[in-house]
Amino acid sequence: MKAGEIFKAVFDTSHDGIIISDHFGKIILANERIEKLFGYKPEELLGKEIEIFIPERFHHTHIGIRNNYINEPKKKEMDTRNILSARRKDGSEFYVEISLSPIKLEDETLIAAAIRDVSDKIISSNKIEAQTQLLKIQNEELERFAYLASHDLQEPLRTVSNYAGLFKRKYAGKIDNDADDYLEFISQATQRMQHLIKGLLEYSRIGFDKKPTKIDCNAMLVLITKDMANSIEESRAEIKIEKLPVINGNLVELKSLFQNLISNSIKYRKKEVKPIITISCSENDREYIFSVKDNGIGIDAKFHKKVFQLFMKLHSTSEYEGTGIGLSNCKKIVEMHGGTIWVESGLDNGSTFYFTIPKTYHI
Repeated sequence: MKAGEIFKAVFDTSHDGIIISDHFGKIILANERIEKLFGYKPEELLGKEIEIFIPERFHHTHIGIRNNYINEPKKKEMDTRNILSARRKDGSEFYVEISLSPIKLEDETLIAAAIRDVSDKIISSNKIEAQTQLLKIQNEELERFAYLASHDLQEPLRTVSNYAGLFKRKYAGKIDNDADDYLEFISQATQRMQHLIKGLLEYSRIGFDKKPTKIDCNAMLVLITKDMANSIEESRAEIKIEKLPVINGNLVELKSLFQNLISNSIKYRKKEVKPIITISCSENDREYIFSVKDNGIGIDAKFHKKVFQLFMKLHSTSEYEGTGIGLSNCKKIVEMHGGTIWVESGLDNGSTFYFTIPKTYHI
């Protein structure tokens, strides 16, 4: 097979449309793929200016770009900077990606252009961008709704709680035992609702303050254990804090993250067993990997993912007080920092909560 035949076979079987033009922008050669892209037979294009592929509104601009390229020809690979609107023979438009290569001959320089249809990629990208923007707006609206709804619920609930307290103080023991029980139920229910609303408010606020700071995790844990001194002392818990790094993050949110995990370890301790909680950190090139390990009652493997869901409680209120929001807060805080959180545990074998914080975290 002759070299010319090999060239033509490669030229015509290329996945990309290829045209070769002279320094005046006149087409001197086009492969068969061009017909599939633009609807022109290769022979129809001979002698035509390459602006035949460009929507008319862009002709003037393109001629200027073409002339500049002819003056200083150099190879240009396909990338997102070379995406253009193109026009088919029937007038319809689509998006193409173009690479250019100068072909230097003895007496002139020709230009080879490889053309690829990227319409599907552009459309998909636009759809993803639109969906991402819509999701962002919906999340912001949901956060505002949760904040406002929780905030507006506090006042009437406070009123119910206050009047229930007044009624209990004035009439306790003066009506009958059932009345006393009913008042106690009302009091407990309003307290649980107040805790739930407080948790919702905290959850809705996560991510509002987007300014990261340098955080010495060891210093932060010292402050946390001081704040939790009463519960640590009452439970006789031992908190072991290994050397932790200085990281970039949101101080208020990361403080809440550690407090939630330590509180859970204390709350779900074994009876008659001293709680031992170990906080440590390892790292790799990309992230810090924190762990909070306890010797508590543990979590069945089938609930390892569910525990991070909003309002998910594995135990009744009579067994363990709680709103089912704490670990949801932890998950949201970690994910807002670009990390992931998971638990490794088994029933009666304690739990270890792991979470990652990227070293490159920034807003």
